[in-house]
Amino acid sequence: MDEPKEDEISLVAEREAEMVSSPDPLIPIKRKAWFLDPHPASPQEVSRFAPSMRKNVSLAHLRESKVLFRGWGSPLRRWGDWVDKLQPVYGDLWKKSGIFDAIAVSTYKIKKDHSSILGVAAFWCGETNTFVFPWGEATVTLEDVMVLAGLSVLGEPVRGSLAGEFAEIEQRMVREHRTFNRSTSKKADQSAWMRHYMEGEGDELEHIAFLALWLSRFVFPGPPIKTVKQHMLPIAIRLARGTRIAFGPAVLASLYRDLGAIRDNLVVHNSPKAEPLVVWAPFNLLQLWLWEHFLSLRPDKQNLIDNSEPRAARWHDVCRKSDFSLVHSALESPEFLWRPYMVSLENWSRPSFYGDIGMWYSGNTTKDEEVRSFAQCLRAAELVGVDCIEQYLPHRVSMQLGLDQDVPCHIPRSNSTWEVAWETYDITSKNIAFYVPPQFFKSGITLNYSIWWKECISACSILVENDIQPQGSLEDIHNFQSKVISEKKMKKIHTSPSMKRRKVEEFYDGMLSDCLVSANDSVSGDNDSVESENLQPSITRTEQLQSCATKQKEYMKLKPSTYFDCKVRHNPEASQSVKLDICETDVITALVNEGDSVMMGDSNRRNGLGSAECYLIARQPGVHIASQEAKLKLEQVVEKRMMMKAEEFQLEMQIKMLKEEVAAIEARAMDLEPVC
Repeated sequence: MDEPKEDEISLVAEREAEMVSSPDPLIPIKRKAWFLDPHPASPQEVSRFAPSMRKNVSLAHLRESKVLFRGWGSPLRRWGDWVDKLQPVYGDLWKKSGIFDAIAVSTYKIKKDHSSILGVAAFWCGETNTFVFPWGEATVTLEDVMVLAGLSVLGEPVRGSLAGEFAEIEQRMVREHRTFNRSTSKKADQSAWMRHYMEGEGDELEHIAFLALWLSRFVFPGPPIKTVKQHMLPIAIRLARGTRIAFGPAVLASLYRDLGAIRDNLVVHNSPKAEPLVVWAPFNLLQLWLWEHFLSLRPDKQNLIDNSEPRAARWHDVCRKSDFSLVHSALESPEFLWRPYMVSLENWSRPSFYGDIGMWYSGNTTKDEEVRSFAQCLRAAELVGVDCIEQYLPHRVSMQLGLDQDVPCHIPRSNSTWEVAWETYDITSKNIAFYVPPQFFKSGITLNYSIWWKECISACSILVENDIQPQGSLEDIHNFQSKVISEKKMKKIHTSPSMKRRKVEEFYDGMLSDCLVSANDSVSGDNDSVESENLQPSITRTEQLQSCATKQKEYMKLKPSTYFDCKVRHNPEASQSVKLDICETDVITALVNEGDSVMMGDSNRRNGLGSAECYLIARQPGVHIASQEAKLKLEQVVEKRMMMKAEEFQLEMQIKMLKEEVAAIEARAMDLEPVC
């Protein structure tokens, strides 16, 4: 790529980087990569801006939660007829205004899967406006809004006042609106509104009334329910005159806002008598997003798309009722479709920016409206809604847009006024440069991101395990997370495996030998001892020592962790056996030196207790060693278990080597030039 010009704003950075294909890296591959700006300029910026780790929401609390989705706009009974009546007259104008597909989507019935909506809301992070899953971040992007809802991301802001002729039309429509206040319902009821205007001749007044109902029910629903909102009239008038309005960012802002409200409501344990939470955003968009990105949450049935129908037609009038546990399992699984719109669907035309090869574009030369729309999806900005402003951070979910993922850095808010916020979003007059990836490009993550994300998840698990919810600003939370991670690293340094092993060896040299010596009075040469003596073959003390040392070395090499945090305790009340309690290990290996058993009686020495012993005891608290035969059986069981673990370890290493080979092959394949 050429060097950017002085006045040019680059949305994508191209550079070589060490890349891996998942958060669990095998061998990083250095290749050319494409990242969304901004990205961290120094390592110090990396650790500060992790997503906020918050308390988990239990499945029981999800089932008890009460949320009402008032903005879920289903079509009125004769709404499709009204659309069919006006489309031949105003269809071209709808295309010019960028609402043709959105009006078509409003005729589809998208059924609600309550469990999946609430389940995914439990993963929402309001500070980053992303879902924070164990495997990474994801969110509803402007691209999703364009493709699924048919809403434009280009155009004028939804806010603003009218002047001149537009203002005169507004006054006329306001007078019309007020006549419904004198009706029986005392409000502009949507059904009554449609019956009143649908009988007209299809003039401009009817068209404005149609658009006002569409906006009030499907785009910006709000209280009072099922009414045509008076503040929608100015927007409807602008649309009726062919003005293109950026509905995409406004709708996405309302969705972000209400997801935050649901998440906050879920973490507060309200009483059963508490009032339900009411949200007004069009959550049917989130339902479509879930079905597109999570295969395991999709309905079994899907529709075939007819020519020129929007993509949402495949989900019309299909149903899926999921259990909360299934939803939770699906969301925690890394089987997330980063770019579902790359999958070809019969009769569905993909936008022109889904090309076969990667392309760089400059704002001054880009005339294709769809390509500029994709550029808008790449820009981090403030989303200006009708009654809210939310931050859009696509650089945190670059893989959803076909680009590579680096550690995201912080972007300060610019939302003092809606005009200031809109300036961060609008690229109409800006000279921009951006890269559109090829359709089948397989994006990845940097090695730095993989390390950073593991630290984020590690800090989250510590907070959850200790039921810690840090308070304060977002930066305070990030500092707290960094402190927890640092303390955990220091703890690992101070408790190295060699130190653990040395402490355990010292423990067994003294405590276990003392325990067996003091058991002389409890383990007597009664019938059990005689029976064990007859079963035990004659073995010299030197052979016992050599055998025991050999076994000990083998098990220490295979699983050194079995040598720590164990304790052996003698139960003086046991007259026929020595009772051993085993804690926090799979296997215990105890070596009794020859000098530790000189105080034992002759009967015990005949049974082998006076010489070196190697007890291999399976993880089973309160095991009674009543005879030498029992000990031999335990040894056999443990040996089999250790052999199985060794085989599992070898299989894991083989799988890891195969994954490394696959990753290397994929990297070489990506470096190959495409065949013309």
